[in-house]
Amino acid sequence: MAPRYSTENGRPERAVLILRRSGDKQETSIEDQRSALEKYALDHNYKIVDEYVETISGDRTEERVEFLRMRDEASAGKFDVILAWDQDRFGRFDPLDAGHWIYPFRQAGVRLETIAQGSVDWESLSGQLIYSVEQFGKNQFLRDLSRNTVRGMLASAREGRAGTGGHFLVQFEC
Repeated sequence: MAPRYSTENGRPERAVLILRRSGDKQETSIEDQRSALEKYALDHNYKIVDEYVETISGDRTEERVEFLRMRDEASAGKFDVILAWDQDRFGRFDPLDAGHWIYPFRQAGVRLETIAQGSVDWESLSGQLIYSVEQFGKNQFLRDLSRNTVRGMLASAREGRAGTGGHFLVQFEC
């Protein structure tokens, strides 16, 4: 299969990988994502020119050093497409905040393509609606997970069971 070419400059499309895991308990997540994305890039004739690797929650974008570096390098024209395992590896933004983070990529002509969702359409109304609905679900999942984790920790504390921070010595009333 011949390489893909950008219609604007006639050169093969340059791709970057965004590889993110939320915490240290996902030991093989980065390697699994990389392996799948390298195969995807090969199958779709993308040339991987860089990767951005992070261990941080997808909703803490202001603290995502690699995401911010990727944004800056997109603005500098260093690549054409971002490849991600899933839309949530790119970010778990609140749908209203998503536009703030996506805008620099759109301005640079960079698009997002995922294994899970395919090519993400940030340009058409229908694409933006689909992205927003999926993004809302991914952001809501994170909020629900956080709320359920706190509920479990409080229940453990009330019952005097060990929690993620060790044994609780006092009983909490909620």
